[in-house]
Amino acid sequence: MDNDHISNPVFRDSVFYSQDTQAIGMTINGVIRKSFIALLLLLAGAAFAWTRSYTSVAEINGKIMLFSIGTLVLYFITMFKPDIAKITVPLYAIGQGFIIGAASLFAQRIYPGIVVQASAGTFGVFAAMLFVYKTGIIRPSEKFIMVITMATLGVAFIYLADFLMAYFGGSGLSIVRDSSNIGIAFSAVVCIIAALNLLLDFEFIVRQSKLGAPEKMEWIAALGLLVTLVWIYLEIIRLLLKSKSRSH
Repeated sequence: MDNDHISNPVFRDSVFYSQDTQAIGMTINGVIRKSFIALLLLLAGAAFAWTRSYTSVAEINGKIMLFSIGTLVLYFITMFKPDIAKITVPLYAIGQGFIIGAASLFAQRIYPGIVVQASAGTFGVFAAMLFVYKTGIIRPSEKFIMVITMATLGVAFIYLADFLMAYFGGSGLSIVRDSSNIGIAFSAVVCIIAALNLLLDFEFIVRQSKLGAPEKMEWIAALGLLVTLVWIYLEIIRLLLKSKSRSH
């Protein structure tokens, strides 16, 4: 299988094997530990954002945009300089935590209880995908990986188009923003695509640990999982907002 087809750009052979392969090997337990630390930092960032006082939606959006740019920069720094991942990944986790904390606060003000539902949904998706992977119900084949990769890129292009349209004064893409049947169906499909990316993440981590990727790449693996989990959470929030908007 060509592992460069993995849709999450963190999980590429060129990232893992550009490093010193003579170092102590990466292990699954090591990835779990690093991922746990990253998640704790994510929650800390989210808690900080949650407790801030915002005067308007515009202020919340401004903060989210600022931290989005910052974490994007950290992401690319990590990709090109994996040796400093133990510094950049924790910073990325805190920044992403602030983003989801602010977004969650915004959603919670509109529909109280939505954050608990989204959090439970994210945990449920992770547990379900881990079960599916561990039991072998779905094994990511090369064709499966290609399909999910193309679907993920398609979603990215749609969101980019929506952002550019809104940035230049438009209303954005209705399929992304509207709570119509098509808009809700689109968000549901995106949630499924995001969830299936977890299978690709699991497969690549297991494979690279067997092939002897260096220990320091555990932070890179943790980053890849964090990216997917944040994506799933935000997509569930979006889907719930659309659904609740229809029912009120």
